[in-house]
Amino acid sequence: MIIMHYRFTLPADYDMGIIEQRIRLNGARLDGFPGLVAKAYLYGCREDGGPNENRYAPLYFWREASGMQRFLQSPGFATLVRDFGWPIIESWLALEGQTHIPNLAEARFMTLNRWTIPPHSDLAALPVTAGFSAWDLTRWQGVNIGASQQQSSGEQELYRIGYLARGSAAADLQL
Repeated sequence: MIIMHYRFTLPADYDMGIIEQRIRLNGARLDGFPGLVAKAYLYGCREDGGPNENRYAPLYFWREASGMQRFLQSPGFATLVRDFGWPIIESWLALEGQTHIPNLAEARFMTLNRWTIPPHSDLAALPVTAGFSAWDLTRWQGVNIGASQQQSSGEQELYRIGYLARGSAAADLQL
């Protein structure tokens, strides 16, 4: 599975109601999308803590690269680029056996906690934590993804979940 994430930092005085409305109007458009396991429409509000910025930051779980490619070539992605600009897209390889994010279906918040993979590490012995773990091999970085009904605090990136789209491959991730 491939995890894809991009984020747009918005002005401090940006009306986040615009993002919430965008999610309400467009969220269901990716339900049933070929090759998509799930898309969490994430956004962060300045007053939430976490990154302390207003952000729109979707997170995708793809079964395979072809679904991700199909999305990136779609009119929907072209509209996003037109409205917000050209994003830097991060992608991570999910660790084998990662098929479940506890509480995702009922969650209201999602956290991303990034950590460094030390040089020359025994990759087979890297710790796997509760939640969902993946690697960014271009940066030698891991990410742990968690979901909850309550807002948490700490160093990680904290986002609200505006909508959870379930793609055609939704059975691949126990939602």
